[in-house]
Amino acid sequence: MKKGIDFLKAYEKPGRPKELSRIFKVGMFVIVIFYCLLSAAVFSFWVSLKKEHQEVNRQIEAKKSQISKLKKRESLQILLKQRLSSLIKLWSLKEKNFPRLLSFFLEISSEGADISEVKISSGGTLTVKGIAANAFSLGRFLEKITSNEAANIFSKITLTSVTRQKDGSYNFNLSLTYEKS
Repeated sequence: MKKGIDFLKAYEKPGRPKELSRIFKVGMFVIVIFYCLLSAAVFSFWVSLKKEHQEVNRQIEAKKSQISKLKKRESLQILLKQRLSSLIKLWSLKEKNFPRLLSFFLEISSEGADISEVKISSGGTLTVKGIAANAFSLGRFLEKITSNEAANIFSKITLTSVTRQKDGSYNFNLSLTYEKS
């Protein structure tokens, strides 16, 4: 038997390249697991932030609706205070025909023309400011205010001004002289 020497075969140190290969594979596995865990954590955080964002938006909308309701309530309270102050001025009259005057104003203001302000002077003159929704409502109001019933209450009725607004409504001012009988 002939023994030959193979010069092409490299000499391997026992275990060194296999160890490096195994360490490299384990390291890459640890890095991939770490990356997956980090990705899962970021995704979970993003989902929780999105849910919190939706909750905050829902709470904001609820607060906005509460604020709008409170604004509406406040405007109604202001309007009520204005109307009550007008009534207080009317109640301060010490006239015996006051109930008839009040019922007359309530009756004519329910016909599409609203009385917004009534000023009473000590001489028996009433200044009335109001708003009519349209020309037809203003015409009906003026017919009512010049009716026979109004002639029994007021001695002189004067339309001092009428202005048409952009929305088609009319602002008007009247001067009425009240009979104190």
